[in-house]
Amino acid sequence: MKIGLPRALLYYRYGRLWESFLAELGAEVVISRKTDEAILENGLACVSSEVCLPIKIVAGHIIELKDQVDAIFFPRLDSLRHGLYACPKMIGIVDVARMLLNDKVRLIAPTIKGGFARAHLLAGLKICSNPLKVWQAWRRAREVQVKAKVNDSQPQPLPIPTVGLISHFYNLGDEFISGAIIRTFKENGYRIVTKEDLPQEILMNQDGFAGKIRWVYERELFNAFEYFLDKVDGFCMAVSMGCGPDSIVAEFMRERAQAAQVPFLLLVIDEHTGTAGIVTRVEAFVELMRRRRQVQLCA
Repeated sequence: MKIGLPRALLYYRYGRLWESFLAELGAEVVISRKTDEAILENGLACVSSEVCLPIKIVAGHIIELKDQVDAIFFPRLDSLRHGLYACPKMIGIVDVARMLLNDKVRLIAPTIKGGFARAHLLAGLKICSNPLKVWQAWRRAREVQVKAKVNDSQPQPLPIPTVGLISHFYNLGDEFISGAIIRTFKENGYRIVTKEDLPQEILMNQDGFAGKIRWVYERELFNAFEYFLDKVDGFCMAVSMGCGPDSIVAEFMRERAQAAQVPFLLLVIDEHTGTAGIVTRVEAFVELMRRRRQVQLCA
């Protein structure tokens, strides 16, 4: 059986887990190609203009895969530990995918609530009828995921100059979305740190405002920002146009950065955002951080 994995959204954190799990079950895994203009155009044609760019992109990947595979594996992330939820659009895109595929391609979409194991074991039985083999496939896939998961080592002192790039893993992992931002900082001599550099104990901290955030990945963003606040030269936050949770959390971060006198750049990105405009804004921000550092050294 050929099973497709869309190279978008949750793939950038759980892709290795899913690829290993499906392969251990005997499936031929087909991963969609990297995001490009054609994939984006396909996504734009089949979802509402009101949804954010990552949702439009993952819809394009599903369209890309549907003529190549027998089934598409596309889990619905409802909630994780601490009662934290995914955003509504991330939950709902699975229903959109089901409509896009109709009955032509099978959609295997386990719903993840609180933990991954039960949902994946049940999904595995839809692919392989042998419960022992499904369990062994899950166990081996988990071993792969443990090696690839968010860094659990203690963070090390940061070299300078450093910028905190605050954005979701599915934005930073997709070169089509964040490639120009990352390249421009690096070409200007800045090291980039993200929340993926931090262990879960920091990202899931519930102290203060973080404890009031009910979206799992927004809590990670805010806690990473708080951790880096006195350690970086500035912050660049990349937000997708139409992302409601991010727009709320971003405002709290902007106020905190302003109070701490740390430069903060908010980039709102959608399908109309041009690379030249992003590069210009990032370069201007780099210049601001350099001048701030010179003032601090002269003080």
